[in-house]
Amino acid sequence: MDVHQLFEGLIRRERLALARAITLVESNKAEDRKAATELMIGVDKQLQSNPHQNTGNQLPARWTMAITGPPGAGKSTFIDKLGRQLIDCGHRVAVLAIDPSSARSGGSILGDKTRMQDLSTRDEAFIRPSPSGATHGGTNAATKEAIDLCLAAGYDTVLVETVGVGQNEIAVSDLVDWTLLLLMGRSGDDLQGIKRGIVEAADMVLVNKADGEGYESALETQRYYQTALSLFPPHALPGWKVPCLAISAVQEVGWESFWSAIKDLQALPQLANWVHHKRANQRVFSFYRMLNQALLEYWSSLHSKSTHADLESALRSGQLSPAQAVSESLRAWGLEDSREKGL
Repeated sequence: MDVHQLFEGLIRRERLALARAITLVESNKAEDRKAATELMIGVDKQLQSNPHQNTGNQLPARWTMAITGPPGAGKSTFIDKLGRQLIDCGHRVAVLAIDPSSARSGGSILGDKTRMQDLSTRDEAFIRPSPSGATHGGTNAATKEAIDLCLAAGYDTVLVETVGVGQNEIAVSDLVDWTLLLLMGRSGDDLQGIKRGIVEAADMVLVNKADGEGYESALETQRYYQTALSLFPPHALPGWKVPCLAISAVQEVGWESFWSAIKDLQALPQLANWVHHKRANQRVFSFYRMLNQALLEYWSSLHSKSTHADLESALRSGQLSPAQAVSESLRAWGLEDSREKGL
């Protein structure tokens, strides 16, 4: 693959080049890894040299947001409406929709694009469904790279729709500027379905489906989470109190309150500094994630498939503990397991 040509296509905002670039960074093939690394080095230089970050109290010209929450909360419908409104305001919107992969086959339905019927017809929108693979936290292993590729291709707003997540699956908050938790009206013990972990990671909480028969339960859920949020530590952004709003993506109820909250966010004096700090942390997080992936790939390259099978067999049979298997793997690299010291 001609990486330079692919990079130039990205800069020219070619949709096909963006699609091919995302396919490249998502590839597990060894021959694609070098090309993907070369491409991302160029993309990072491009983004760093042209950060497009405003100073003062405006949202950065490039903005990334995750829409996360439990299955059935209406994330795709919400994104369809939000993306359309953003485009009407002059933005170019990319959507990275992460679909769950089968634990058995590894396959994925990739059906989110069909649920964004309005947005998918807009020339200013790019929608990319991707399988989650073996990655936990509502994303996949290349989500951060895909975000950066979309930004380099001229999409100033990138929305990441996560897999329907549970209470501890909050990894996506380390990849984006803003995390929006989308819930649906619940009642009674059902309110216990979302716990502290994912709520603490949210920068904004929306209770969707506040219409028709679901209106009262949506308001009940809103009151529940408003109380819960008041008990949490202050948000890292000075002056920001995480709002919990009731909306209907289908009936477009409550959107005035949503956009009013965004205006309140824009008015915060420390917004630009907070975003800059968060993006710096994103780079560190990405380093450790990529380092772990590279080490695992290196470990796999040192041994044959039969050696891997023997190791896994010894683990399953109890002949080796997981800790022993790690120590043996480190010794195969010529490294000493420091955790064995003093035992």
